[in-house]
Amino acid sequence: MEEKLILYDKSEGVGAITLNRPTKLNAINFEMLDELWALLQDIMVDDDVRVILLRAEGRYFSAGADLGILASMTPTTFRWKQRKYWNRVFNEFEDIQKLTIAALNGPALGGGLELALSCDLRYSVDDAHFSLPEINFGILPDSGGTVRLPWLIGLARAKELILTGDSISAQKAEEMGLVNAIFPGETFEEEVRKIAVKMAQKAPLALGMGKQLINRSFQQRDIKTCLEEAMDVQSMLILTEDYQEAVKAFNEKRPPIFRGK
Repeated sequence: MEEKLILYDKSEGVGAITLNRPTKLNAINFEMLDELWALLQDIMVDDDVRVILLRAEGRYFSAGADLGILASMTPTTFRWKQRKYWNRVFNEFEDIQKLTIAALNGPALGGGLELALSCDLRYSVDDAHFSLPEINFGILPDSGGTVRLPWLIGLARAKELILTGDSISAQKAEEMGLVNAIFPGETFEEEVRKIAVKMAQKAPLALGMGKQLINRSFQQRDIKTCLEEAMDVQSMLILTEDYQEAVKAFNEKRPPIFRGK
């Protein structure tokens, strides 16, 4: 039997979703997104679940999207797949009327970090690191990084992370407000679980509606419009020679040579 890409269990008001592709560093593919979407639809109507805890098996939270996921896509197919898979799942984590917590047990890169950004709270193990490295491939974060990250840490810091592609430590992420707190590896799961259970004891309607009200009050532009704009730009970038060169260079383990084409 093929191993499930997503595991799930619930207790004490907490629904724990686990990314279960550790041999691929929990790289996100379409099948994983389909499983997440189906599971979220069930959780949405489950009154026994008040908090969603998103975690991962292995040493990475997620290395981001499968490298070849954009291969051979036209701008039209890219927009369609982006809406159908990535945006609908990430938006659901943000919109669902239950508190969502990302337990970052290891590095979160690219789309993996964007998935964490769609959650309400983020807690990290102390030796994790985070980055949005898309610029190094001649493309940009397209699943909320250009929208949610500035909301979270401010415009200048978001520009620095997105446009340099640099990696930051968990300690730096906490200073920026990217994560709410960090914990040592030996107590990480216990500490985050404790927070999730505590939040699950709050009044569920106030908890769920409160997060939605805060989001609406804070967001000065509709995120869906921003995501459409991000898709427009990305759908052109994936056709560039620079992106193809970056993928080739990555596979050949050498620095890419960008020519602005």
